[in-house]
Amino acid sequence: MKKVLLSLLTLLTLAAGTQVTKAMTYAEGMNNSKPMALLIYANWADDIADVIGKFKAQQGGEYGEQYNFILLDIASEDTKEFNKKYHIYPNLPYVLLYKDNGKISRYLQKDCILDDACFVEKLKFFIN
Repeated sequence: MKKVLLSLLTLLTLAAGTQVTKAMTYAEGMNNSKPMALLIYANWADDIADVIGKFKAQQGGEYGEQYNFILLDIASEDTKEFNKKYHIYPNLPYVLLYKDNGKISRYLQKDCILDDACFVEKLKFFIN
């Protein structure tokens, strides 16, 4: 029952975010000069609603104008393109930070994403 509620909450969260603006795809983010924060997730992952909520909070916060925040569901069509260059790690969800069209990256584990201070520190450090 808990997993069903979490899945429903995740779908509602994703639907609410996509109604406001068109989400940027992974390919669009890679062809953009702005640094990218890429959340790679699966809708069945533990704490996914909380992780997506924290990710979207950063997207709407101080770093929203400095980064392209992109969600990449492992079941999406964009996953194929992502896997041409990189591979999906088994411990979903996580965030990858990119600069220079994918030339430099940093890996952030779920615990850091859920910790506002850690997430902001990594975003701040990486942008400089």
